[in-house]
Amino acid sequence: MNYLLLPDLFAMALLVSVLMFSGRRERDDMRLWTAGLLLILLECAARIVYTMRESLAVHRVSHVVALDAYLLAGVMFLLSASPGLRRMPRSRTFLIITIGPAMAMLAIYALDSRTVALYQALIGFGLLGGLLTCLLMRRRWTYYAVIAGLWVPLAIYSSGGHFRMAAYLSLALLYVMCAIAFARTLPSSSRGRIAVVAGFLIWSGCFLAHPWVSEVHPDWTDFLNELWNMQKFIITVGFLLVRLERQVISNQWLALHDELTRLPNRRLFDDRLQNALDRAARDGHRVAIFNLDLDGFKQINDTLGHDAGDVLLKTVGRNLENATRRTDTLARVGGDEFSLVAVDIGDDPMGPVPHPILLPQAERIFASMLEAVELPVPLGPAYGNNVARVSASVGVAFFPEDGTDATSLMRLADHRMYGQKKERARLRQTGEKAPLTLRTA
Repeated sequence: MNYLLLPDLFAMALLVSVLMFSGRRERDDMRLWTAGLLLILLECAARIVYTMRESLAVHRVSHVVALDAYLLAGVMFLLSASPGLRRMPRSRTFLIITIGPAMAMLAIYALDSRTVALYQALIGFGLLGGLLTCLLMRRRWTYYAVIAGLWVPLAIYSSGGHFRMAAYLSLALLYVMCAIAFARTLPSSSRGRIAVVAGFLIWSGCFLAHPWVSEVHPDWTDFLNELWNMQKFIITVGFLLVRLERQVISNQWLALHDELTRLPNRRLFDDRLQNALDRAARDGHRVAIFNLDLDGFKQINDTLGHDAGDVLLKTVGRNLENATRRTDTLARVGGDEFSLVAVDIGDDPMGPVPHPILLPQAERIFASMLEAVELPVPLGPAYGNNVARVSASVGVAFFPEDGTDATSLMRLADHRMYGQKKERARLRQTGEKAPLTLRTA
């Protein structure tokens, strides 16, 4: 046993542990990163045992574990960087047919089998099986090219008796594919992307150089081994950097958005409102601020629970967002309160209008907001398949007729919203039926 490799094993285990426990919510690609690194950790352990020459059986078995762990780890990394491959129908069948023969070929190489016909049979099965699977699954031409690019070089080398080159070339090609996939899918601004892509390219280079160094320049073996050990840590640190960058971006997003509805929160809304008012004052346009409060939401919370209320808020927020113009900003500013800043209101810039303001465009926005809120919301089987229904009270204030600063406009929109809420309550008590109109006075 080579005890000199134990520090590397412990360091790798520590980094993988940090990656595993550094986040509560695991994305699919992160789980695959962790699975791949755990397989690399298995390879590190097998490599320590592999150096034991006293037992030929232990030596060979550990060699099989190490090479197949490399292969499976490469598959995990490739899947993590390829969302299209993960979502592909019957992707497991495709991978088993493609990867199974490669695992068998690495296993027979590690067991010191040097029968050309056996290698050719496995490679032929992998090539034909992969191409046939692509045909049956109606894959794009790139899949055919990748399958051929993986298996044809292996067939050439194994037919010439270069079994070591065939074995390690399969790993080199797989890890080059990982480097390309991560280069395409990770953000170009990511610092972790540089480490990850560089690590996989170095790894691929190590696989390619191993047969040549072993046969032609054995005195370089120690240098290659050190390089081989280094790139594991480069990739792991790269993954940690990517996760840290994602967490920073997520925190920045959460600082400006409501986590439940994923709409802008009050902080972002206030910023957008001020920007809209500044632009309107400069360009001579009108801005409308709508404040909306749900009627009947408290009853949903009290009868079905806060979780049902969350389902309702998420659905209402989505319905309101679908009814909102792209140029406007919708935000959740309180428990069951939403605000909308609508820009460029009115057909003519700042034309004279009567007060209270009656603008067709504002009326249309008002009607669409009410319609979006009043859509029935199925709560699902967790809540007895109940369907929740709520209504809304809406108040509006206009720039510049009602004020020129955000604070006074929001205060006035709130005042008109609560006035409409009182009017709705009065109508319910008296049983009167009257059309609900936009309050602008």
